[in-house]
Amino acid sequence: MSRNKKSRKTGAFMTVLERKPTKQERLADPTSKESRRKRSLEQRKKHKSVLEKTRATQSATERDTKAGRKGTRHGGPLAAKIRRLNAEKREQSAAADE
Repeated sequence: MSRNKKSRKTGAFMTVLERKPTKQERLADPTSKESRRKRSLEQRKKHKSVLEKTRATQSATERDTKAGRKGTRHGGPLAAKIRRLNAEKREQSAAADE
């Protein structure tokens, strides 16, 4: 019995295109590798950092109080100082006008 080398049978030939398809055309085809890859990247679950998770659960007032503010976003020692200085300037300008 002789051993024959396996030969590949010429079955269905691939059609040869005149030009290579552009990236946009490949992405438009839902079965192409590029479009499947892009879709899987978009659907991949993005993990949040621990900091983002804690920020999402806290309310705005809790964040402000933990940051040392007085319950509002524009409160705190520096804001109080600026308000006090502005009030003093208004008093001085009112006294100068009279």
